Amino acid sequence: MGLTHGVDGQKAAPETVQAVAHQGAKAIWSKSLDAVEADIKPGNAQQWLTAIRFVAEVNNSIVIAAPDQLTLDRVTTDFARPLQKAWLKLDPKNRRLKFELWGRVPEDVRDVVGDPWLSEDERENVEADEVQAEYEALDIDHAMTFSTLVSGPSNARAVGLGKRLAKGAPIPAGVIVIYGQPGTGKTHILKAIEADAQLRGDKRRLAYISAEEFMTRFVNDSRSGDTSALQAYVKQNDLLMIDDLHWIAGKAKTDKAFFGALRAVTSMGGHVIITADAAPGDMIGLSKELAGEIKGAASVEVAMPDNEMRKAIVRRHVDLIAKDTPNFALTDAMVERIIATVRGAGRELCGVLWSLQLETGYGELAPTPEMLETVIRRIAGEPRTPTLDDIKRTCMDLYRISKTDIESASKVRTLCHPRQVAMYLSRVMTDKSFPQIATAYKKKDHTTVLHAYRKIKKALDKGDRDMSEEIERVKNAVFDRLAGHDQT
Repeated sequence: MGLTHGVDGQKAAPETVQAVAHQGAKAIWSKSLDAVEADIKPGNAQQWLTAIRFVAEVNNSIVIAAPDQLTLDRVTTDFARPLQKAWLKLDPKNRRLKFELWGRVPEDVRDVVGDPWLSEDERENVEADEVQAEYEALDIDHAMTFSTLVSGPSNARAVGLGKRLAKGAPIPAGVIVIYGQPGTGKTHILKAIEADAQLRGDKRRLAYISAEEFMTRFVNDSRSGDTSALQAYVKQNDLLMIDDLHWIAGKAKTDKAFFGALRAVTSMGGHVIITADAAPGDMIGLSKELAGEIKGAASVEVAMPDNEMRKAIVRRHVDLIAKDTPNFALTDAMVERIIATVRGAGRELCGVLWSLQLETGYGELAPTPEMLETVIRRIAGEPRTPTLDDIKRTCMDLYRISKTDIESASKVRTLCHPRQVAMYLSRVMTDKSFPQIATAYKKKDHTTVLHAYRKIKKALDKGDRDMSEEIERVKNAVFDRLAGHDQT
């Protein structure tokens, strides 16, 4: 028996889903979670239990989703029984909990539920196709709009905040800081706010300016003895957007002028949105007054995107390029190649695509794998070969286990599996022999390494998608570690 709507008025559910986001079941789950968290160490509860989400009732079972295989393994091993026990004490229907990887939850259920890791505010979204059509009708540059911005776990809160600001929803904080590493889309969010406000015919006074441009104009106007034009431009706004705050660090006079502009906007009830490369508490070179104002702001991080987001970014920009270059199409293998070899965020991925567009002569030729390899070598360079220690330490960090754990003989899956992954990658990513790898993992002979290698390879050869994605994720983490070392 299907349910037509969930509590939040979502679309009709598939027949197998008996309750989607049902408030009663959600409340029971919340109480069960609280009961278990109260009996375990706070660190464990925060690390593992806070990562899982209530999904729905499917075929008389309550589906609880984990975002990745590691979390699923740890939760099912350490917390499944106490959670089930706590649940059954509260649930009058005596339903069972079913812990599942989010990617394995049936697609129709996921479509109805939506991303359970997003808040209600972050779920508010105008349909991308409709918005894009309106942007194009108004001849607004659609390169940096919400419809072309890929949203996911790394930036969802910042994007949700940006949409609230764009539509004029109440925001208590006068100053908002969006921070994160370069290339993660902070400028895109600001430009999307500006474009969305234009689309809505917003009557508020808005201004966007980079901190570099603010500094340059302030210095030039100061030399001419009249900064009134700049002051009027930035102060007389309901919404002022300043990009890349770090540009004014250490510039005392510019800092003072900026602080005056910020105070002028917020004192009249307006908002100032700032982007920066560092969190408020980590910013250096600012005056005491400005630093205090920034630390008192509402701040949200834009983190590095995961592989699924990076793939979505590549495909989104391929579609945008194809509007001007119709035969610009990439195979899935070419997309995977970009993701596997280009370690950076959105900016670096777009750089590959724009360079590839140039290689094709802007439409004279269709992109080929050979062209892509040329571009990748030019941008990413030749990767450094990892050492056995690089691989071992990457697995220790990724699976959150110690050196003793990874070198032990324990058969517990949460320790044995990471060890086998590390041994497999040690074989395929280096030129080391099985005996050499065995020595690195404190094994008396190489049979343990050989078993690990064959086990992982067999799963990959059988087309185990989860294993393939996990191995790729760990490989990428190894390359990220190498890139980090190269920069130090």
